[in-house]
Amino acid sequence: MKARCIPLLAIGLALLLPACSGKAGAETAGQRIKAATTYRLTTYPPGERRRPKSWKGPSLSIGAVRSSDFDGAITVVNFWASWCGPCRLEQAELEKLSKEYGPKGVRFVGINIRDTRVNARAYLEEFGVTYPSVENQDSSIAYKYRVLFIPTTFVLDERGRIAARVTGPTVEKDLRAVLDAELAR
Repeated sequence: MKARCIPLLAIGLALLLPACSGKAGAETAGQRIKAATTYRLTTYPPGERRRPKSWKGPSLSIGAVRSSDFDGAITVVNFWASWCGPCRLEQAELEKLSKEYGPKGVRFVGINIRDTRVNARAYLEEFGVTYPSVENQDSSIAYKYRVLFIPTTFVLDERGRIAARVTGPTVEKDLRAVLDAELAR
């Protein structure tokens, strides 16, 4: 009996460990969203920028949030989940930047994917997030932005086009440089 239990236990642990590591994701629209383990910043010149499809989602606080709410403003869109370790690492920097760049007209919005409402709200409270976050359990908004990993952060220009994409935990100095360049345009 013990000989049979060990292989079954090993198989069970092999299936369980990826889920515990924070790298497990959820299938959505033919893609797999998982926690990013590397950092990559991509910037796009104005002639090569695309505008993501419009979206609407329930706020984790009150009411609904729409992509059109950010029209005409440089906007930072951050995809996150409470279970994502790299998301937790970057949150303090994002909040700091939102307070610094908010008076300059830069808007921030979080898109919470594949999470429970209770866990997402606890995360927002834990980190003192002051900008709006949208509940997006089915990852339909992430699909519109072509998000494969979280955290992924986008900087949208004033026309709503993607000026930059950060995959992995945001590095404050890089995001600051992108925002400063967009504000100087």
